[in-house]
Amino acid sequence: MSTYDERLTALEKDAATMKRDIIYKLDDTNSAVTIIKGIVGSVSNDIRIVNIRLDGIDTRMARLEAQGNEQGQDIKAIKHRLDDFDQRFTSLEGKIDGLENRFDRLEKLLTDRLPPPQ
Repeated sequence: MSTYDERLTALEKDAATMKRDIIYKLDDTNSAVTIIKGIVGSVSNDIRIVNIRLDGIDTRMARLEAQGNEQGQDIKAIKHRLDDFDQRFTSLEGKIDGLENRFDRLEKLLTDRLPPPQ
């Protein structure tokens, strides 16, 4: 066998070994890609579920906020009515004080004009 034939045989052997190694590496890479696809699919599904739940939470929070606003308006209305009652009571208090003064003056007039009891 000539040197040329020996070199050609060695190159063919090296090429066959490299081809086999590349095929093994491609198989490993394909397996890894398949695993990654499965993980990504699972994570995508989890993210979709989280987004759905967040949308539900947003909806509930909007309802609670609306209820809070309604309650705030109700509290303001109650406060306004209590302020009105307070003003009315203050007005009535003034009128009662005026009547009391009138009764005091009337009592004084009556006691001044009536003879003392015997």
